[in-house]
Amino acid sequence: MNEMKDQVTLLEKHERKYNVMIYGVDDSKADENIYSVTRQLFSQNLKIEQRKANAIPIANAHRVPTRGSGPKPIIVRFIHYGDKQLIMSSAHNLKGSQIRILDDLPVSMKEERFLLSHVAYKIRKKEKLQTRIRDVGAHMTLETRKNRGDPWSARE
Repeated sequence: MNEMKDQVTLLEKHERKYNVMIYGVDDSKADENIYSVTRQLFSQNLKIEQRKANAIPIANAHRVPTRGSGPKPIIVRFIHYGDKQLIMSSAHNLKGSQIRILDDLPVSMKEERFLLSHVAYKIRKKEKLQTRIRDVGAHMTLETRKNRGDPWSARE
């Protein structure tokens, strides 16, 4: 049964491969154009040349309804996987801001990532280690290292 659940999760993960979730972008404007908002984010916050940011073809973008407080996240589906990779590789420019860009994953993997993020925070504070959370197959894994030059090792 678990193997079948993993197969379904992998299929859903593959379906979401061209998507990113953008968290922390202000949604107080009632008449916002979500495509303009995302392109502005790409050029201003991610430091992508404006001409290139405006030329990225987007299949779809919209706010995702949520139960919690704060701005609703934006889901963006790219036409080209390379454009998604460009956005993800530029996300380091968001350091220090409230905005985060993450891969869109199936709900079960998002829940795993959320739980691991709390563990990772505690590890960074107590053990002074660098952390990262990666998706491996149908599950998430937490990895740590001491310094930039060290190899990543999985945590249990």
